[in-house]
Amino acid sequence: MFKPSSYSWCCWCHVPRVQDHPTATVHHLTHVPENEEEKELLAFNLAQNLGAGTEDRPFIVYRNPHETNRAALKRLRFVCMSDTHNEIGKISIPDGNVFVHCGDAVKHRTSARDLRIFNQFVGQLPHKYKLFVSGNHCVCLNPQQPEQSQKILNNMTYLQDQLVDIEGVRIYGSPWRPKRGCFYRAEAFGYDAKRIREDKWSKIPEDIDLLLTHGPPYSIRDYNESTGDQLGCPALLDEIVTRIRPRIHLFGHMHSCYGASLYKSDDNEILEGDHMKLNSNNILFINLAIHQGKTFNQPTIIDYFY
Repeated sequence: MFKPSSYSWCCWCHVPRVQDHPTATVHHLTHVPENEEEKELLAFNLAQNLGAGTEDRPFIVYRNPHETNRAALKRLRFVCMSDTHNEIGKISIPDGNVFVHCGDAVKHRTSARDLRIFNQFVGQLPHKYKLFVSGNHCVCLNPQQPEQSQKILNNMTYLQDQLVDIEGVRIYGSPWRPKRGCFYRAEAFGYDAKRIREDKWSKIPEDIDLLLTHGPPYSIRDYNESTGDQLGCPALLDEIVTRIRPRIHLFGHMHSCYGASLYKSDDNEILEGDHMKLNSNNILFINLAIHQGKTFNQPTIIDYFY
């Protein structure tokens, strides 16, 4: 179990670095991260059943994987992305029921102006529901005034530690990540790493279908290729796999780790410890980061049956 003492602190910029915390074993469905090995790819036949996250082969996720009468189930199609950084107009966005953006729609230097432009663009999309979680570049949004942020982003539902129910599907959004040092100007919604679990993650309810955050959990698509560090939050990982257990966790932030990975309890006895339960549902983790410098990834499409 994660403890605050598992962090070390860089002396010059006060960046939290994780020590002595077990990592998650996951099976990659798409885009193997640079720090991972090909052998961890999921078996081909299972990956085929889950899909690829594209418009013609969306990820297929069931609230109850053991449901036998699947013909009677409802379906919501989620069209998901993150980290578009003022370039959303260059991306082909498929239609669907729910548009999801997991933060950093803008760049921090011009966020006040560009968030309004982003809001206007999203308002023209055909999706019935539109959800947004802030990222570290959204420095013009005041964490103490979420109602004001909702006014700025009035063409979507702004989620800051908030639960929303969409046609019976429960979705929780939270923008926080462990705070970095004073050298980082794009540091909106950075939070004390020693308190983030108690103050933020412990408040996430257990009976949710999807969890939206900007930052990743520790050791799952959180690799920083420039430093070689894994910058995800250990406390978030622990809360997800031992208590919350959403069917899907969507996030962004780490641009080079775009793609999807499947978490199975059977592979993570050390991480889950006494909280491990037999026949636990798998969790689909997806890094949605679109912007890759001069190129762009594609939105991730999920068909959720419930």
